[in-house]
Amino acid sequence: MALSVFQANSAVFYWIDEGRSMVVADTTGPCCRHIGRYVRDMQAFDPLNIDRLVASRKRVATMSHDRSLAPRSAFERYSSYLTESEIVDVLDFVFWQDNQPIAGLGILKRRDDPLISGETLRVAQSMQPYIEYHIGSHPRPRDRRRQRQRMLQLVYGLTAREIEIADLIRDGLTNRHIAETLNIGLGTVKTHLLHIFQKMDVSNRTMLSIRLADNDAESAIPPPLAETGPASRR
Repeated sequence: MALSVFQANSAVFYWIDEGRSMVVADTTGPCCRHIGRYVRDMQAFDPLNIDRLVASRKRVATMSHDRSLAPRSAFERYSSYLTESEIVDVLDFVFWQDNQPIAGLGILKRRDDPLISGETLRVAQSMQPYIEYHIGSHPRPRDRRRQRQRMLQLVYGLTAREIEIADLIRDGLTNRHIAETLNIGLGTVKTHLLHIFQKMDVSNRTMLSIRLADNDAESAIPPPLAETGPASRR
């Protein structure tokens, strides 16, 4: 669908793991024949690599408009890779869930493809939330979300509604906006917020956001393997 809408022949879809590494899930088209070299050697020089897009909070970006995200020396080195791959421009999407990047989609433009225009960007920006919503129902991010919720429930005793409100606070919503988003009373939001602060041992929104980020990092670490030696049998 994306190739048809954006009039291109090449694309790469990838997951973003907890360490913000690129896990290629699917590629199509002639521009992707060098994807192995990109993952191995060229990501650091890409203006639109995962770290730079996440840091900029951009959900839609293009090489032609956003190359300044990388130092000039890095882009100059990356340009040779683009030339060898016959890529003249890139339209990149980043998809988020629970304030974490979970996946990306790169539309790779060759010289004979139509250029990326202002209208292309408007269409891309309108499509991004639609694609993001559907990616969120995939088993991979869904399972990660459930693991995170279990951690918050087990460690802090938060209810499902409290987790929902805590995430909205981290996203920067005011109490009034939270009430409107969840269709609940403002007083109810304040009561939930008081309980969240007490359970997570914080006193303000900034501390809550930091505690949630720390929890996300901890929940991304896999549990240690069970010991199989004599000590585990005693």
